[in-house]
Amino acid sequence: RRTPAGVLVRDANGRVERYDHAVVATHADQGLALLEDPTLKERDLLGRFTYSRNRAVLHSDAALMPRRRKTWSAWNYVGRTRQSGDPELCVTYWMNMLQTLPKASPLFVTLNPVQAPDPAKVIRTEVYEHPRFDAAAVRAQRALWSLQGEGATWWCGSYFGAGFHEDGLQAGLAVAEALGGVKRPWSVAGESDRIHLGAAPRLAAGLESAA
Repeated sequence: RRTPAGVLVRDANGRVERYDHAVVATHADQGLALLEDPTLKERDLLGRFTYSRNRAVLHSDAALMPRRRKTWSAWNYVGRTRQSGDPELCVTYWMNMLQTLPKASPLFVTLNPVQAPDPAKVIRTEVYEHPRFDAAAVRAQRALWSLQGEGATWWCGSYFGAGFHEDGLQAGLAVAEALGGVKRPWSVAGESDRIHLGAAPRLAAGLESAA
């Protein structure tokens, strides 16, 4: 809950702590659900993002890859048509190429496999939620940065970009710079080119010196 003196955060044990600022580094819908007192603007912009659940399987079963190894790439997809006529797709990442691992022992991550990998070759299975970037979400992205600092609350996550880890990293660094008023001690080309930025509100009076 936001107050004139800062942000009150309640943990899982019911203990409440006050902070000068709060950085919400979650999915958009999760962050909105954490707020006791979301503003109309927060409800509008963050509420436009929806998420899909995806099953990710880490395995070594090449049956989920193209039959000809010469055609293997970092990202590979298999498609088929359901009895209903709807398409069914899955994507398999060749981790050896993505992470420059030795290729003698192929390692894959398949999202929502249309056929189950050999159980003997499955290493781990996880379920993730990924943002859907429909027209409403894309429009919201253009205004997301205007939420920064309102109610001493700051927002970052992969939904500021295209949903990748790199987008979440860029958003987090941009928030740290805006909140702390200090540039990162290194420079790279396009340091924030994956995310939507804009002019953030100034820090609230009385909190600016504490940041």
